[in-house]
Amino acid sequence: MKKIKFLLAAAAVFAATGLSAQTVGEVNTKFNEAAALIQAKDFGAAIPVLEQTVEMGLNAGADASATVQQAQKLLPTCYFQYGLSLCRAGRFEEALPVLDSAVMYAELFQDVKVLGNSRKLISQTYTVMGADAFNNQQWDKAIEIFSKGYEANPTDTDLALFLAESYAASGDYENGMKIYKKIVELEARHSRYKEPADAAREKIVYYQMLRAAETDDPAQVYAILGEVLEVDPTNPAASLMRIQVATNNQDWARVIEWGEAAAAAQTDPAAASDVYFMLGAAYQNSENKDAAIAAYRKVTAGNRAADAKAQIAVLTK
Repeated sequence: MKKIKFLLAAAAVFAATGLSAQTVGEVNTKFNEAAALIQAKDFGAAIPVLEQTVEMGLNAGADASATVQQAQKLLPTCYFQYGLSLCRAGRFEEALPVLDSAVMYAELFQDVKVLGNSRKLISQTYTVMGADAFNNQQWDKAIEIFSKGYEANPTDTDLALFLAESYAASGDYENGMKIYKKIVELEARHSRYKEPADAAREKIVYYQMLRAAETDDPAQVYAILGEVLEVDPTNPAASLMRIQVATNNQDWARVIEWGEAAAAAQTDPAAASDVYFMLGAAYQNSENKDAAIAAYRKVTAGNRAADAKAQIAVLTK
């Protein structure tokens, strides 16, 4: 921003320091010099010449305003194209401040196309720069690099997925889930985000299941698995785990609340029978004999079938 403020205030600076005014002809000559460099695709060399054109034009006064405006409009494109050439040459560290300038000028001069392209290239550059750290599971380093790209362009779902994965794989599930959920939210904006949103949902389920398995507090497990089931309401593993945790903690009201949905979510008859056995136990311990018998009768497969028959026999004596 300091550079832009200097450009916009250049006329006042020149006046204050007593510099002689530039002529319109000199301004146009300088602009044509920049135009020739742009024509030759020497964008890096064109940038300072364009900036000189703006400075000279502001000093020259209103008669040079049209040339000043032309030069200003070219600055975002030149910064972007120069940054792009540096990226293609593998000079990523050099490219980033150039691309930051492209964003700055594009915002100032309302060049929406260059603004979008610059942000996209910045995030892509950080993705490339963080690839080695990610592939070598150097999660802290990967997070540091990818976070910068994500800040510049949060709609770059490739980078966002890498950043979320880096957080989650490092054990920082909270920040990982935040990024994954933001990717899912993008789907509402445009259909092109459906595929990354689906990938994010899969990762939410995967990492939240790991997190639940590592958590001892039943209330936290319920909350974590509840988030999984918000993303995937019929997820069989999450449904089964939630019932198992509730059963282990003799939380019979929870087992009864979730039991039927959990059984319906199972794709394996033996797993469904396990859920119904736990549901039968919950009803039995809640002194609801009829409901317990009905649940036990649905235990038709797996290792609990014989136990269910034994409990029915006890309850029907």
